[in-house]
Amino acid sequence: MAIERNCERVIPAYDESSYEERASVEEIYLEETEEELRARLISDTPADDPPSTAPDIGFELYRALLANLFEE
Repeated sequence: MAIERNCERVIPAYDESSYEERASVEEIYLEETEEELRARLISDTPADDPPSTAPDIGFELYRALLANLFEE
């Protein structure tokens, strides 16, 4: 059903069922996207690799650079 006014545009009038249908489609889309992202995150996480010390070294280097910056 559409509402026509004294202009060239036709503005559609939606009932509650169309809003519920759209909300259902959006909910399904969001759930599928969440599942895909969760699967990617799980597959990107190495299960057997030991934790790396690289983040600790990077943090210590960052702290040293900050200390040198404020000493001068």
